[in-house]
Amino acid sequence: MAASKLLVGIDIGLTNMKAVAFDEKGVSRFEARGPSSQITPKPHHVERVGADFWRDLCAMLRDLTDQINAIGRYEIAAVSLDAHGDGVWLINDKGEEIRPGILSLDSRAIETSQRLNAEHEEDLLRVTGQNTGPASPGAILRWLLENEPESIEKADYYILAHDYLRVQLTGTIGTDLTSASQAFTDVKTQEYSDEAFEIYGLECMKDKVAPINDSIDIAGGVTAKAAAETGLPEGTPVLAGMHDIDAGTIGTGAVSPGQMALMAGTWCINSVVSDHAKISPDWFARAFVKKGHWLNMSISPAGSSNLEWFVSNLAKTESDVLRNSGVSPFAFVDYEVSKIKLDDSYVIYTPYIYGNPMNIDAAGTFSGIRAWHTRGHMLRAIYEALAFNHLHHSAPMIEGFGVEDIRVSGGVAQSKLWPQILADTFNTRIGVPVGGESGALGGAMAAAVSVGIYDSLEEAASAMGPDIAYVEPNKDCVGIMEERYGVYREFVDHMIPWWNRR
Repeated sequence: MAASKLLVGIDIGLTNMKAVAFDEKGVSRFEARGPSSQITPKPHHVERVGADFWRDLCAMLRDLTDQINAIGRYEIAAVSLDAHGDGVWLINDKGEEIRPGILSLDSRAIETSQRLNAEHEEDLLRVTGQNTGPASPGAILRWLLENEPESIEKADYYILAHDYLRVQLTGTIGTDLTSASQAFTDVKTQEYSDEAFEIYGLECMKDKVAPINDSIDIAGGVTAKAAAETGLPEGTPVLAGMHDIDAGTIGTGAVSPGQMALMAGTWCINSVVSDHAKISPDWFARAFVKKGHWLNMSISPAGSSNLEWFVSNLAKTESDVLRNSGVSPFAFVDYEVSKIKLDDSYVIYTPYIYGNPMNIDAAGTFSGIRAWHTRGHMLRAIYEALAFNHLHHSAPMIEGFGVEDIRVSGGVAQSKLWPQILADTFNTRIGVPVGGESGALGGAMAAAVSVGIYDSLEEAASAMGPDIAYVEPNKDCVGIMEERYGVYREFVDHMIPWWNRR
């Protein structure tokens, strides 16, 4: 009997990674998970050592392939990589890193990005379709040029996170359309732009760009060395891959006009696909997987990392007990939040421990804590802040693109309570894909197209797409959340002068 084909989607987050093997109908057959190691050598610096990155990936893929081989009736047809975007990896022509990769949680370039926006925002929008922030490859590379020029001098290429793993798996150096568009491509042509490099003051980087592939192109086959370390069969096709926002958007099925995908992960991500470039300072107009389409996104690193930080530091005992028993360390959060009544006695939280949408050096802040407040009140405040931050980003895009269908994925979206808080905050129905692995599924859909199982992403999405469970807003809570959002925005505005003095 012929072996059944599997499409492997590898989804790399800032704190965790997963690999899921789907069949041709989009059913998850095998999965493995692991950490995405990172280091913080000093405040504002968040990096990842390439050897650690590769080790983490190999361990996860070995787990996945061991599971597949134990069954024995499956064949891996193709592998797709997606990963967190922005940040910078500098490599030589052998694919070796020049220095640790700089991640998008890094904020060393915050003053650099402020200066670039103050001097060039109009030109950045006109040419690249986006202004810049501290996570942008443009801002980070400019910071490196000014503060660590020897790293720029030694590098043959700059690439992004999944491009680095592609090198290790296939031995080929390149990037994809979605990644290339994160700083230096013309928003209209979606090709590298000399003017973009000139605006950033990075003419020296023009010859250090990686060739651009379409995301569903086969970048190469798994090398013998990579096969030995990962368990993937030698020669297995590996796609050029994509930014995880694109993969997650595809995986939710929100790829038609009037649809929006929210990804409630380490970053707060809000995206809309369009068939024309629409430029605004309220969102980035980046290339989508299909050339001639755009993924418009408004994002900030003010996502569920706040919840992870709280649990890891202020609820470690409960977290360890649950983890050791094989239960999600965040399972108790819903329980504690469920005990808090929606009354006037609430706590405000600003979710800015890693950054914010305002391009200033803000911070995480609890306010309004009283003696009668409990840990549940603080956790409820984090839940609300995550919903408020999504609304802050989404409101201009909802109006600008006529959004009528909103879908949410990501870790906190699997909560039984948070999607309801989100629906009450937005005062609209929210769709939650069943299964919760939108990024990996989006990559698997692309892989299915790449090897000819389906003729288009639309066909793959129709055959492999998830069921959607909808959450309706609670009319008794909508007014309360509207008032709290107003208080939250007012509080943030009052905090800005203090944050700017820190």
